[in-house]
Amino acid sequence: MKWLNDYRIRLVLVGIVISGFWGITSVCSAVEYIWTQKADMPTPRWTHTSAVVNGRIYVIGGYTSEGEGERSLSTVEEYDPATNTWTRKTDMPTARCDFNGSSAVVDGKIYVISGWDDISLSIVEEYDPVTDIWTRKADMPTRRWMLATVAVEGKIYVIGGYSPSAWVGLKTVEVYDPKTDTWTRKADMRLGVALLNARVVNGKIYAIGGRPDLKSRTYVQEYDPDTDTWTRKTDMLVGTSQMGSVVLGDKIIVIGGWLWSMDSPYKAVQIYDPETDIWTREADVPFWRAAFTAEVVNNKIYAIGGTNRPHPCPATSTVYELTINPQPPDFNGDRKVDKADMHIMVDHWGENYSLCDIGPTPLGDGIVDIQDMIVLAEHLYRLAAHWKLDETDGTIAYDSFGDYDGTLNGNPFWQPTGGMIGGALLFDGIDDYVSTPFILDPAKGSLSVFAWVYCWTPGQVIISQTGEFGGTWLGIDPSEGKLMTGFSDQYFGSLESESVITDVQWHHVGFVYDMDSLHRLLYVDGVLVAEDATVVSGMPSDGGLYIGASKDLDTASFFSGFMDDVRIYNQALTTEEITALAQ
Repeated sequence: MKWLNDYRIRLVLVGIVISGFWGITSVCSAVEYIWTQKADMPTPRWTHTSAVVNGRIYVIGGYTSEGEGERSLSTVEEYDPATNTWTRKTDMPTARCDFNGSSAVVDGKIYVISGWDDISLSIVEEYDPVTDIWTRKADMPTRRWMLATVAVEGKIYVIGGYSPSAWVGLKTVEVYDPKTDTWTRKADMRLGVALLNARVVNGKIYAIGGRPDLKSRTYVQEYDPDTDTWTRKTDMLVGTSQMGSVVLGDKIIVIGGWLWSMDSPYKAVQIYDPETDIWTREADVPFWRAAFTAEVVNNKIYAIGGTNRPHPCPATSTVYELTINPQPPDFNGDRKVDKADMHIMVDHWGENYSLCDIGPTPLGDGIVDIQDMIVLAEHLYRLAAHWKLDETDGTIAYDSFGDYDGTLNGNPFWQPTGGMIGGALLFDGIDDYVSTPFILDPAKGSLSVFAWVYCWTPGQVIISQTGEFGGTWLGIDPSEGKLMTGFSDQYFGSLESESVITDVQWHHVGFVYDMDSLHRLLYVDGVLVAEDATVVSGMPSDGGLYIGASKDLDTASFFSGFMDDVRIYNQALTTEEITALAQ
């Protein structure tokens, strides 16, 4: 089963201060880092390049494992994160490697520049993902390899690289205009480097790390295309090269790399905020990796291929997905989000205080301001309870938001790394359930309830409310395994969807009761799948919730399968918000 093979590691960082060997720095914000291993790339490779067009990642060229008939590759493979599938595309005309950062996208076309295949190359080739056709373009004027490229306002800046004849990092900067197929020389970098990364934030280019010779440095150099000038910025915390890097939320995230290829790769994660010129160090990734690429699709980071050892370097085919989730802003650690947390935020208003810098999500903006107060307010007034089901042992399912810790009954089994978001809880379908003291009166307002489920048996209950007028908030119909709700069914009947969820796949399921429309709504994987055609009243209730069983603990109702990340809101969430939760 897929859940047995997924390698998921959850790293929760809440206001930690990391110092010592790596220097003094603070974590960016209260966020949850979730790494998930995805479908392997068909062709193992390292020192390749990649690019994103229309939500799909194109992995191009690279090198095979050393010691196994190693050779440069022309292979092109397309990865679709939405379906977690790979497709072979037309080979690149020129096989090449050693060009991790040597591609850029302009107007939906990928431009692959330079590389190595027994000699340093100056070749430029354009790939059109729509037609799956490659076209040769004007050669780069200065032959070099292991350079970095970025696109700014329709032009591609080609930065640094190694000299063709020596391990010497170059300062050279040249700009390619795809519209005219011409090259222009620009101001040299201050410090010549190769095997660097370059990223763009707010129109400025940041050349990060790299090697002037054989070993990595901590250099950060900023280039302003408007003035054609370079400025030295604050050094990285860990000098690295051939790393992966992306831009997310106006911050540059740098992953892995190495000092040089005779040493083991790094696991380090470093985040740079260009606005404050500050680097922070995050918890390590769960894999050693260098000479790989990293891309962003739908705010998720994908680390692709590369090598996990020094020479002789093996080529890997692994793909890891990183999701960065904001955590409830519980600043004082009392397991509540309340006025005490608001006071803490006010005390640090206007400061660069990482613990309270929670907006805009996911990584904040370097200052405690109204953006952070908005995020705090959303938690204060909307989220009512949140059982992550990420515990590793014990009989308590903790409510990470409030005071509604659940008690395990029967013998549900904790699966620390088997869930959709971190761990999960396995129910046996016989007598396992979680009882909680959470009470939300459906007669007094709107509500929304969500969970991730992985199940295979019809007729069972996901979440129910006890009490005289309580009932099944989320359940599975007994005949075909479709999502349904029995909320207020004593008077209005049940609401059933056509979406089968007992297909042994993870599904995000949700129920919303909207007091404005007086309708019940059902969602599967972020999509509205059922809604009442007539009005429905929410019946008053003062009973707690059961997770994994009906309110009367009927034998046939006990849930069998995995459940993860149960959330209750005291408002009717919009379809857009629910779609975001299901990502």
